[in-house]
Amino acid sequence: MSTDYQLEAPAPTRPAWFKGAVIGGAALCGCAAIAVVNPTDTGVPVCWSAGLFGVDCPLCGGLRCVNSLVRGDVLAAADHNLVLAIALPIVAVVWALWMWATVRGRSWTWPRVPVWAWTVLGVGVLAFTVVRNLDLGPVAHYLAATSG
Repeated sequence: MSTDYQLEAPAPTRPAWFKGAVIGGAALCGCAAIAVVNPTDTGVPVCWSAGLFGVDCPLCGGLRCVNSLVRGDVLAAADHNLVLAIALPIVAVVWALWMWATVRGRSWTWPRVPVWAWTVLGVGVLAFTVVRNLDLGPVAHYLAATSG
């Protein structure tokens, strides 16, 4: 007795740019939500580390940073979170290059980041976190998420 079973349906094929479009769409929706809510420095910390321990984490001020970037105010974004104000435009450019390549039908190879660069990035974020929480004068005050 012969039975033919088809165990799985073939997966639908999606264009190469589909994943990037979904990621970009999700980021766009998040930025739009932040722009509509318009988080301001009300003195009420949103971050758990700031609320519970009084310490700014590396992402503290991130919502206000994104809000300022969406509105085109780069200096205010840097005042809220300098690291994100630098990193987010770089991420946006890399995403745009990825989308440009895939829409044109070219393969995209993600740049390989060497271990030393990840180490430097980690040490830099750690140093940023420590300095923004110390009372070292105007520079540390500028790096703090609550600076005005």
